[in-house]
Amino acid sequence: MTRRRSVVGGVLLTVMLTMTACGGPGAADGLEAVEHAVRDSSSAFDDVFVEDGLDGFSRYLFVELGMTGETLPPDELAAALSAVGETIPDGFDSVRLVARSSSGDRLDLERPMEDSDVDGVFMINSNLADIPAEALRNFAGER
Repeated sequence: MTRRRSVVGGVLLTVMLTMTACGGPGAADGLEAVEHAVRDSSSAFDDVFVEDGLDGFSRYLFVELGMTGETLPPDELAAALSAVGETIPDGFDSVRLVARSSSGDRLDLERPMEDSDVDGVFMINSNLADIPAEALRNFAGER
C-alpha cells in the first residue's frame, strides 16, 4: 500500500510540475503584456500586478488593480477588463480580479462587476471576482 501511494504521489507531482511549466519560455512576456495593457488602459491605475495561478487543473490569471483614488469607476473597470481580454495568453481558463484603493484597502467589486456586463462572472467574495477568459475575450471584441 505504501509503494502504491508513492507511485500515485509521484505521478501527481509530475502532472503538477508539467502544468505549472506549460507556459513555456514566453509565458512571462505574456503576463507582462497583460500588465502593460491594463496599466495603459486608464490613468486610474497606478499599479498593476499580474501572475498566473493553478486551481486543481484550471489555470487562472491573477490581476490586481492598484487605484490612484479610493473608488473603481465603472468605465475604468471596463477599460481594464477589455485590456485583459485583448491580451490574455492562451491556456488560461479564467481571470481572478481584485482592486485596491490608493490607501491599500480591497475594494468591493460586486456592483462594478454587475455594471460591466461581462458574462459568467462568479464572485468568490465581494472583493474577488472570477471571470471566464473566453468571456473577457468576447467583451474586448465587443468594445
